[in-house]
Amino acid sequence: MPKKITASIIGATGYTGLELIRLINGHPAIALKYITSESAVGEKLSDIWPHLKGICELTLSALPLEKIAQESDCVFLALPHFQSQKIVQKLFGLTKIIDLSADFRLKNPLKSKEKFIYGIPELYKNDLIKADNIANPGCFATAIELALMPIKKLLNFAYILGITGSSGSGKLPADGTHHPLRSHNIKSYKIGTHQHEAEICQTLNISPAQFVFVPTSGPFVRGIHVTAFVDFKKPLSKEKIIQLFQTTYENAPFVRVKNEVQVVDVVGSNYCDISVNFCNGKAVIQAVIDNLVKGASGNAIQNFNLMFGLDETAGLKTVGPLFP
Repeated sequence: MPKKITASIIGATGYTGLELIRLINGHPAIALKYITSESAVGEKLSDIWPHLKGICELTLSALPLEKIAQESDCVFLALPHFQSQKIVQKLFGLTKIIDLSADFRLKNPLKSKEKFIYGIPELYKNDLIKADNIANPGCFATAIELALMPIKKLLNFAYILGITGSSGSGKLPADGTHHPLRSHNIKSYKIGTHQHEAEICQTLNISPAQFVFVPTSGPFVRGIHVTAFVDFKKPLSKEKIIQLFQTTYENAPFVRVKNEVQVVDVVGSNYCDISVNFCNGKAVIQAVIDNLVKGASGNAIQNFNLMFGLDETAGLKTVGPLFP
């Protein structure tokens, strides 16, 4: 039996870290080596999260990061934003890195040593195969980029409404994300200032003047539902647009072009479902993903597979949608 690839998780007690553990546990080629958490050093993970009893009995390590890196083929950084950049210098050259935060998604010519490839497999597959360091995309950015990628050169303007589940806000409750308020409510936030907007512009090579994005909190736990109302530079038929999507994603195993989409069809899985419709001459493009899987940890595993020359779908095709 081939030797498994060793992976460790820095920041294993948050939602994306837990999702990585779930996916790695079912992956045929990965062995989980170390897990860490600054807030729970020395504790057994299953004592903190009882649902992992008998599934992951690792203890949260107090080993130096350099040693963890040296003994791991890959390290996943599942840390809060702005924390990865504080420790990444300790890891460079010792292991491969997949960072799930926003710290290295935007290109910065001033940080020449920090060579991270942006991890959208549907766009940068050939670069990811050769990558040593990968910056995993944001959840909203993933859904919007996949929704608009096939028509980005034809785009004149898009009005985008994105509705996200509460797990996207992390495990710590806040005034706007606490369940008693969230469970029966819908509210928009960061209109025109959301951190994923720069990421979307960079990836699609469009300007901020070409879209309006309204991020919105929904009363559910997992999932993102994006609706883009699109104006094109010239008139295009529905058939032409659908053909563009089908051609763009014909070799993308986790993008499904459908007649209609709903969040429940993708929750728990690494799929992104996309639909194209027209209303009064305007294109209505919708995309749905699980924000913790295709929007975070599942996409990170997909990137891991490409990085290590594995089948892109390894450990992910068996993780199907949790329907209903």
